[in-house]
Order: sequence, then C-alpha cells, then structure tokens
Amino acid sequence: MFRSQAVASPMTVAAVEHDRDWLTITYGDGTTQRYLSTWLRDNVVDGRHQERGQRTFDINLIDGVSIVSAELVDADIVVRLGAEASNPTTHHFESSWLRQASSSTTNASGRTFWSSNQQDFLEFVDYPAAVGDPVVLQDFLAHIDRFGFGLLENVPSEPGTILDVVGLFGYVRETNYGPIFDVRVESNPANLAFTSATIGMHTDNPYRDPVPGLQLLHCLVNDSDGGETQLVDGFAVAERLRADHLDAFEILTETSVEFRFVEAGLVDLWHRTPLISMSGDTITEIRYNSRSVQAFDLPPEKMVTFYDAYRLLGEALHEPSAKIQFRLEPGQLMVFDNQRVLHGRSSYKEGQRHLQGCYADKDSLTSKLRVLQAVSSSEAVS
Repeated sequence: MFRSQAVASPMTVAAVEHDRDWLTITYGDGTTQRYLSTWLRDNVVDGRHQERGQRTFDINLIDGVSIVSAELVDADIVVRLGAEASNPTTHHFESSWLRQASSSTTNASGRTFWSSNQQDFLEFVDYPAAVGDPVVLQDFLAHIDRFGFGLLENVPSEPGTILDVVGLFGYVRETNYGPIFDVRVESNPANLAFTSATIGMHTDNPYRDPVPGLQLLHCLVNDSDGGETQLVDGFAVAERLRADHLDAFEILTETSVEFRFVEAGLVDLWHRTPLISMSGDTITEIRYNSRSVQAFDLPPEKMVTFYDAYRLLGEALHEPSAKIQFRLEPGQLMVFDNQRVLHGRSSYKEGQRHLQGCYADKDSLTSKLRVLQAVSSSEAVS
C-alpha cells in the first residue's frame, strides 16, 4: 500500500492511498471513499469529447487496468494508470468531483412525501414572474421535482397558452389526442374525462410505453358547480402500504397487469407492467387506472391475494387523509408528475368547465432545473 499525506481542512483531502486495484481517499471530515482502477480509467477527463460529456473510448476494449501511482497535487488527485503496469498514462481528477461522483446522484432522497396536510401549503406561483425571473422558475421547477406537482396563476386564459408554459422547461409529448387536448363535456366522448362525471384517482396513459412523465392542465373556463381537482401523492401512499402491509406491497410490485385503450379505427394502445415499479428499494413509478386496466389473467392461487392487495391500494389512494383538493380557476395551471401523483375530479352538473391539457417528459424539466441551478451556483461563486 502506498500513501500520500496532506494537511487538509475538514472538507478537502486528508490522505491518498492506493494499491494495484484501488484508490482510497480520506477526506478532511473523516469520510473514506474507494475507487476501482477500472472505474478511474473509465472516467478520465481526457477521455471525453467534452468535459464530462460523451466518452471517446469503450472501457470493455481495455484490459488489465492497474494503478501505478496516485498523489494529491493542489486540489487534484493525479493518478498514473496502466494495463498491467505497462505504458502508464497520467490523469488528473478533481477531488471535489471524485467525492460527488461516489455518492448517489438520484433524486429519491430529495423527495418530500405529503398527504392532506399539504392542503395548508398550497401556493400558486405568478406565471409572468416565472417567465421573467430565472430564480422564480428554478424554485417552481424544484418544487415540482420535490413534491411532484406545481401550481401557476395569472396564465393568460387563451387557448394554446399551455404550449408557452411547456416551453419554459421542455417540449410537448404529442399523443393520439394531438399536442393539446380539451377537457370538457363532449356529446360522444372517447374518454370519461370528457364528461361531467366523477373521475377517481388515476395516472394517465398507463397503456403507453413509455408513459408521459408530466401532465399539465390549464383552466380556461370554470363556471361549474363542482369539478374540483384532487391530487394524491402515490409514492407516499405506496410507502405507507409497504410499512403496514408488506405482503400486499410486494405482490403489487411483482405482478404485472395489462392496461389497454382502444379507439376504433384509430388506436389500440397496450402495455403490461406492475402497478408499483421499483429500482432496488426505491419506488420509481405508480400506474393506477381502474378504467383502463384489463381483466387480471392470474392463476387461481394468486387471484385472491392480488385482489386483496389491489383493494388495499385503491382504498388508500382514495382516503380523504391522502388527498388535497382545490378549484382551478381561469388563468390557473397545474403541472404534475404522472408517474407519482394521481389526479381526480369531483362531478358537476351545472355550468361550463374547460381545461386544456398536454403532456411532457420529465427529463426535460429536470434538465432545465440542473442548468438553472448550475447558473445560480456559478453566479454565487463569482
């Protein structure tokens, strides 16, 4: 084992050690992190088309990478790497980048789960301010990323304005409904959303692969005697189900069901997936739509336990303690994560209600958020 020592402040590098296969860095706060020689070679800065951009090589075509030497030089870790210690090449790694790269980069820990108590914290962001001030836009997008939804007001009540809102962070995901769809009573509706009936909690388009990650709904007219919007944090509900009914939770994550939507002569959309999707221990997606789920084709010995679990989830999603409810007025708009937040609507009998909706992909929102955060950080430093 070779060791390079340095005097360091709490968050800088205190010591660098290595053997043939592993680089070990001890930071000033006592944290120790290890980096495999192959991982280091796979992430050399000079192996990118642009810094931290696309690689210009394939690590699978490089054999036998070993660490010849490693030392701290200023704020960089300078590492000599070679194939079986022959023809070593020298590479500089920023110590701050190494520390960040060895930590999880997922947003799971940044989520804030909520229930009906979120009702007391509803806030509509001023749309003109979000358009004109990058800080306001950043805060709005960060709220969506954290809570799964965001609300705007003072959006012009003109048809098509929703496209301008999407343009703040991304692009419209066009479907068979077109770039925009109108939510209002129709004489011959292709979808129950285009009626005045109660719509239970659901996610949209579970029969698509991939499902649209974001949905936007913009209120143009609302003179109805009902039609209140309802939202539920599906991840929060699923986590409670995991805590209280683990067997039911596991059945719902392990059993795939079929979703389908047919409009004669136009579309026949079909997808098969669990109601709750996971990545490791992290919930990544809820697909729940009792209107478009098909007959469960399960073996008899599994049918009863699955229905019990399915009922538990459905009841939990419709519990008053799980939902928030508000009335969208003309000029108000909501954006929500269609893979996390379920939405519904109370019925109405009198008055006109007209919303325009569209879909977008989540990666465009999180991309825009990271760009804005990077700009904010660089401005703060300067």
